[in-house]
Amino acid sequence: MTLLPGREERYLPSVDRLETAMYVARRAFERGNLDAALQELGLALRLKPEYDAAWLLRGYVLREGRHLDDALAAFAQAVRINAESEEAWMGLASTLHDLGRSKEEIEAYDRILQIHPRSVEAWIDKGAALHELRDYAGAIACYDKALALRPEHGPAWNNKGAALLRLGDDAGAAECFGEALHLDPDFYDAIANRMLLFQKQGRHGETVLWADRALRLREAAWVWYVKGLAHLGLLESTLAARAFERTMALDSSLKQARAPLQKAIALREKVDNYRGVYECFGTHLAGDPGCAECEIQSRCREVTR
Repeated sequence: MTLLPGREERYLPSVDRLETAMYVARRAFERGNLDAALQELGLALRLKPEYDAAWLLRGYVLREGRHLDDALAAFAQAVRINAESEEAWMGLASTLHDLGRSKEEIEAYDRILQIHPRSVEAWIDKGAALHELRDYAGAIACYDKALALRPEHGPAWNNKGAALLRLGDDAGAAECFGEALHLDPDFYDAIANRMLLFQKQGRHGETVLWADRALRLREAAWVWYVKGLAHLGLLESTLAARAFERTMALDSSLKQARAPLQKAIALREKVDNYRGVYECFGTHLAGDPGCAECEIQSRCREVTR
């Protein structure tokens, strides 16, 4: 092949320049400099327009900047160039999720699973998408696929438990949350879901215990709200009021906390249980070790459900 003078760049893009542009783009993206990353990726794509890795990285950068339509177009280009790329399809699916296009998102996961049927991440994400569409049975089937491939996957156990909870299978949900917490005792989502399970069952003492565990890991207004409701159920007026006040301090838009706050303040004039050092208040079961000697056993039994 004979090259015309000055046309080498057009026909034989410099590998060094291309690799340098990609390296600089990745480093800029890691540092959060999205504009610099896009500039370098523009150079890379001028050198090699059909470079799937550059389109893929461009999709990540644009998605991080919340330019979702442009990110979707970039991931689509990556998929067009390399239809076997699990990473490109996952980027496409994730962006479809961001755009609220759930049915197309699920179709993307189906495409991934045709190519990579053992992709645990795709099974879990498809399950989450079905969960959002309230297809809980379909979601559970996906989580079961993931767990068959990787039984030690805590998020899959947790997500399956959340779907079972939606279907009213409290026992199955409790077992799944237990598996997730056995694998990771500090798994926040599983702790929060166990709290919600106890709240649903009206077990206020256990709800408080698990709310406290969740709050030690991550403070969230909605967890304080659930904790406040549980304290109300235990007739702990002061603790309930404090929980609702903290809820509104963290998120003033949670207007539903105002009414129970006023209820807690009013209740305090009539009754205000004090648990002292007993974290287990409201969890009494006959035969529990130590209960016979507990100085607040009578009040605990009154509020335990």
